[in-house]
Amino acid sequence: MPSLERLMRQAVEAFAERGYEGVSIRALNAALGMSHTFIADRYGSKEQFWRAVVVYAVDRVRGEVAGALADDGRGDAERLAAAVRAFHRQASGSAHFARLVSIEAATDSPRLDFLYGLIEPVNEAVRPLFERLSAGGTLRPMPWYVLHFLITGSCGLYGQLPLARRFGRPDETNGTAEADLLADLVLAACFAGEPPASV
Repeated sequence: MPSLERLMRQAVEAFAERGYEGVSIRALNAALGMSHTFIADRYGSKEQFWRAVVVYAVDRVRGEVAGALADDGRGDAERLAAAVRAFHRQASGSAHFARLVSIEAATDSPRLDFLYGLIEPVNEAVRPLFERLSAGGTLRPMPWYVLHFLITGSCGLYGQLPLARRFGRPDETNGTAEADLLADLVLAACFAGEPPASV
């Protein structure tokens, strides 16, 4: 049997490519290389399996961002910048998850509620930094939700690789350098002055 990590990665890919409604339990089991009863036996239902997959994917991002946000003596600006860079590095290695989120975010549904409930603690950890930096004039004036979409919207590059190829993105690219470039551009748009340098 494949490792849990491999199963979860394959499941994220399957849900990202076809959407929740577009993939059957039978197709999921086949994509995972498992018996036709694997999901029912292990998770009970497609919905419960989807939830387990999303928890797995969000936990990977949340862990990286939480580490970057740690209150370890750095200022708010340095912590916010580190969190944006950590988010982009993680997202660049999780292209299918970026696509899955994009699919789910387009429709108001209980799945979106569940997904939002998972990412809300990260948002709430970032928000006090945003509010203090905004009040002090360090960030450009913008609503909170604009900051969110400024940071996450550029993840389309990671989740829309076929379109990116049509724009000339090579298949062989340095994902970390690309993620760092995108994060730096996002930070330059957010900060009223020079954003903190990468550490």
